[in-house]
Amino acid sequence: MFGDSKIVKKMKEEPLVPIGVGLTVCALLYAAWGLHYKNIQQAQRGMRGRVIMQGLTVCALVGYGVFKTKDTSQAGQTNMRPINWDKLEREAQEAEALDLAKGNVSPAMEKLIAQAKREREEKAKSVIAKSIFVQEVPEPKK
Repeated sequence: MFGDSKIVKKMKEEPLVPIGVGLTVCALLYAAWGLHYKNIQQAQRGMRGRVIMQGLTVCALVGYGVFKTKDTSQAGQTNMRPINWDKLEREAQEAEALDLAKGNVSPAMEKLIAQAKREREEKAKSVIAKSIFVQEVPEPKK
């Protein structure tokens, strides 16, 4: 039952994290014991130890995350599929047109659609303007 658990699997993959958590709890209990018996030096050592153990635990978490990310990127194993942005844009425009044709668009959505169209037109104009001004000039003949 516990051998197949996700927690047990993570503990086997990243053993420093549960060890760090355990040491953090021990340091906290040590500090609480000192506070209970009014031993200020013991409480202070316990709190400092807790901070150190907690920091080391966080470093272990970050370290495992960095190494795991490097391993996955080097192996080329990604769970993400590539996004076809042109197809997505086309489908969104078709959906907008369909909604406009049916009259299912709220006034706020109409404003957003008009704004998006203006932005697309401005972008197209700027691309055209750049292509006009960036023309190849022939080199002078000698």
